[in-house]
Amino acid sequence: MEEVKLIVNPVAGGGTVGKHWPRIRRILEAEGLEFEASLSEGKGHAAELARQALNGGYKTVVALGGDGTVNEVINGLMAEGDNEVTLGIIPGEKGNDLARTLGIPFDYAAACRKLLAGKAVPLDLGRITYHGGKGRHYFINAAGLGFDAEVVRRVTPRLRALSNPTVRYLSGLFLTLASYKNREARIAIEGEVLRERVFSIVVCNGRYFGGGMEIAPQAEPDDGLFDVVVIGDFARWEILANLSRVYRGTHLSHPKVKLFRAKEVKVEAQEPMLLQADGELVGATPATFELIPRAIKVLV
Repeated sequence: MEEVKLIVNPVAGGGTVGKHWPRIRRILEAEGLEFEASLSEGKGHAAELARQALNGGYKTVVALGGDGTVNEVINGLMAEGDNEVTLGIIPGEKGNDLARTLGIPFDYAAACRKLLAGKAVPLDLGRITYHGGKGRHYFINAAGLGFDAEVVRRVTPRLRALSNPTVRYLSGLFLTLASYKNREARIAIEGEVLRERVFSIVVCNGRYFGGGMEIAPQAEPDDGLFDVVVIGDFARWEILANLSRVYRGTHLSHPKVKLFRAKEVKVEAQEPMLLQADGELVGATPATFELIPRAIKVLV
């Protein structure tokens, strides 16, 4: 493998990545990987580093961090349009949902070996257009409207400092649940239009989100289709009663949950619904989700 660009987010995993970065560097050097590493310094910096790597001629860019770090790197790479860069991933914490779907180990040494032995596989991407076409953002794992985006908004810097991703997400969930109100939405999915009151809408390319919730058990990131999970008009007590089912991936049988498979989804709402992509807050409705087949190569 020729020299790669490694983009490191030292604050990922509540600072876990920064703590273990010297060890990870030694592992990669011992494995014989030639690389140049850059540490991101704040929100949006990983995307800028990815753009610089692309312009610098790197053919492989590796993201070391959480799902948000991977998302930033992808958006940096896609800012220049189609390219031949391959993405590598070293999970920064056990809450990395994309790594869980792709079978990338959470142990650092195992993840480094997997990276070096990995095969470049083309995966689908999602592209979101929002705010009346003024905003555009890419995602590789899952994007959501409604409750899960509100949870992302509620995860304060203090909560982000928690190293346990499940505790971090559930803390935001309980804080949000106390005041959240379901929304009236118009959802257009491959020509079918739903008008109903919803708790959340999750557009999935991968199987997991929220630090281990198996939100879309049948999703495959290379099949050319989104798995769209529409969570209907749940009361607060119903959410709490069914929370464990989402972790087990058995919630799809609930009568208030609907699953669709589609290449395009459009959502409008009477009261704006916040939008998150791969765990990062990016905008609000109206929003259109388009699947771009085989848009990026990932080492798996």
